[in-house]
Amino acid sequence: MNRNYRSIIFALLLILLAVSLILWKLNVFNLPVAFAGVGPWGLIVSVIMIIAIINGIMDLNFGSIFVPLAVIAIIFDDALGITALTPWTVMIVAFLLTVAFGMLFPNHGHYHGYRGYRRERHGRRGEFSNRFTETYDEGENGYVMHSMRFGSATKYIRSKNLMRADLSSSFGEMSVFFDGAVPQEKKVTIDCHVAFGQMNIFIPKEWKIINKVAVTLGDCQDRASVGDFTDDAPECVITGSVSFGELQINRV
Repeated sequence: MNRNYRSIIFALLLILLAVSLILWKLNVFNLPVAFAGVGPWGLIVSVIMIIAIINGIMDLNFGSIFVPLAVIAIIFDDALGITALTPWTVMIVAFLLTVAFGMLFPNHGHYHGYRGYRRERHGRRGEFSNRFTETYDEGENGYVMHSMRFGSATKYIRSKNLMRADLSSSFGEMSVFFDGAVPQEKKVTIDCHVAFGQMNIFIPKEWKIINKVAVTLGDCQDRASVGDFTDDAPECVITGSVSFGELQINRV
């Protein structure tokens, strides 16, 4: 979904929540029985978790689906009759499901292909590691793909005809340097997906950056979009999503 449409939907949901809380406190309407015993902060957190789940479903980001579901289950454990399972059993189950689905569908929902390239032939599959790794990627076909789970990694992109890079970090940390890359036709797309992790990308100072990253309960520190660029400067469009994590965009 387009970032603007997604932001509009989430903004409307938050406005609806604010209005509902006011009407509830003014006794204009009563909450259903299932909400009995749940305070206003619990309801606010629940709505935020629902927004995170919607965002996770849009991106098929399993961490942003199962963990918020677990939080909602903990908040409504009395109404659901699962007090014997909350909180730690539910959180452990959410964690295990996130890992399991991430292993079953390592690239699903993150990598969309580019100009007819096949994903399984033109990208590197996700790494499942608790160790530090360092990789140099020539990206001869103009398309690179890297993911990191439960570990840390540094990637150096050296492609001389770069068109697209798909990057994913879940429960880990990834740093990617593009200072050795040359965009094909002076345009490149970098698709970043961060969930419960951190990603740092380093963009050449000569590139013009267009930030289209959607953020849900996370942070995107853009230190690179503003700058002085020439008319023929290469254009770098950064897309993707950040959920319960952090993305840093830096100049190098």
